[in-house]
Amino acid sequence: MNFTSYKATLQKTVAQKNLSLWLSVGLVLSNLLLVNKLINTEEKWVFIPQYNTDRHIEMTASRFSDDYYIEWAGQLLNSLLCVNPESFEWKVKHVLEITTEHYGSLKEKLLKEGEKIKREEISTVFYPKQFQVHQQKGYVEVSGQHITYFGKKSSPVETMKTFRLSWIVSSYGLILLKDFTEIKEED
Repeated sequence: MNFTSYKATLQKTVAQKNLSLWLSVGLVLSNLLLVNKLINTEEKWVFIPQYNTDRHIEMTASRFSDDYYIEWAGQLLNSLLCVNPESFEWKVKHVLEITTEHYGSLKEKLLKEGEKIKREEISTVFYPKQFQVHQQKGYVEVSGQHITYFGKKSSPVETMKTFRLSWIVSSYGLILLKDFTEIKEED
């Protein structure tokens, strides 16, 4: 009688061991699948523009949305083209912090423009009207109304201008300003 009791207990223990083994194998496989999904899933960010909290811009590490580039270009153009002799240096300093070359040709171009603004007491405003994003080529073209005041008592000069802001994506997905140029209309 004791033998059958031991045999039944042994069979029950072996069945529990097999159940535990299969549960462990199942947990290992599910953990491997979850780790694989975690490694291969791309991170997604949602940006909320400073001046429009109802708008959300989604992006991932490998692809930025056109809306993100439009916001980026709009902020840069506001810093570079809505200036007066007193504010230009400060704005250029902050723009150069997000450029590819803090002391290169872009800085020289902006400093020359700053000297001209101070010397001629120029104040400018730019109102963007149209954005064209070219992600594969790495630039945004922005067209809009550019208003310039020469001196303190002059009447404004209004023109339509197009500017190109080119970028590169650095490590960690940071977009850096590569160049800022005006596109001249060919007559």
